[in-house]
Amino acid sequence: MATGQVNPDLYELLRERETGLYTQNFEKNETVFAYVHLDYSDVADFVELVGYDFLCEGGYDAKICTTSVCIEINDVIERFGHDLSDYKNCFDEDLWKDHEKEIAIMEA
Repeated sequence: MATGQVNPDLYELLRERETGLYTQNFEKNETVFAYVHLDYSDVADFVELVGYDFLCEGGYDAKICTTSVCIEINDVIERFGHDLSDYKNCFDEDLWKDHEKEIAIMEA
């Protein structure tokens, strides 16, 4: 489904904040999870970006950290009709290389 395009507001949000990638039992679920750390003051902007209707069915899973809220963003990226690889430049280059093969399998 990759469009080669991005949602400019989401792209900017990700570029300006700490992001990361991780896997859990990739062989079973073939997912590379992407996340972003948002300052508490950024949460309202995030909600506006994803849309209130996105959260109406019980909210959104997040981890509360000392200075931020850590939110998985795979569903957000998919909601905009994009693939994770469309947002490649929003992640640390070395971290992306560590997961590049898994991301290709996930998006195949």
